[in-house]
Amino acid sequence: MTGSQPAEATGTSKRPDETGAPQASRRVLYCVPGSWTDEWFDNPAAWWQWCCAFLGWSGDEWRAFYARWRSGSDNVRDRLSRETGLRFFDWRRVPGGSFRGSARAAADLIAADLAAFAPGADVTLLGHSKGGSALKHLLAEPREWPAAWPARAIFVDAPVDWLREWCGRLMGLGIARCALPAGGDVQLATINNWLDPSGGRMRGVRNYQTFVWQDYLNPYPPHGLKGFLAERVLSDLGALEAPAAPEALGAPEPSPATLPTREEG
Repeated sequence: MTGSQPAEATGTSKRPDETGAPQASRRVLYCVPGSWTDEWFDNPAAWWQWCCAFLGWSGDEWRAFYARWRSGSDNVRDRLSRETGLRFFDWRRVPGGSFRGSARAAADLIAADLAAFAPGADVTLLGHSKGGSALKHLLAEPREWPAAWPARAIFVDAPVDWLREWCGRLMGLGIARCALPAGGDVQLATINNWLDPSGGRMRGVRNYQTFVWQDYLNPYPPHGLKGFLAERVLSDLGALEAPAAPEALGAPEPSPATLPTREEG
């Protein structure tokens, strides 16, 4: 389904707080897949490049998380999500699933999930294909946000323009027309592929355009998740955690003469 993943490693847990419970991550990456993805909650392999870029993980750290997620109970998965901030939407919660299920109904469930986050959480929404339609409904509807309001939303090959929304409705995919209010506080970005006609643009929204055939998604590779752009897009939108300054770590800033050099060969 997606590209190969790196080798396994150890440990993804954060340091427990004074009560012995794991600390909840303040930063959240909420991933919403598209159609024909009912199994992606149990198997989130497709998101690995985005997750690694968001958390600064190596491939080994992703493989450790992935192994625990795949073999873990619901309680284990909930703990992993709270510790890492990685959240994966499960279309099986929506009547009709990822294929026929309503994008608007999915948006309501996502809103309920966000309402349970800690106040002040920094939330990045990532929607692929129909998942982007669900995120657009989420942001288009007037809502009360008691805790975490999304800071940014990324739409990957998503039918977010009127033509693709109209086509999705005619095809019975649970997609409906909606319009985002102007002047919102959420940073938005679209990512599209010239070889994939399913992705649309929105007026005034930053767009990243690619021309890639092999993006590791069956049955149509160009419709992949554009993980090779993850670090760039997340950085541009301010979603990445800035490294601590040397003074904050209690150590003097190293001079160029003291920095190690990479051995060649």
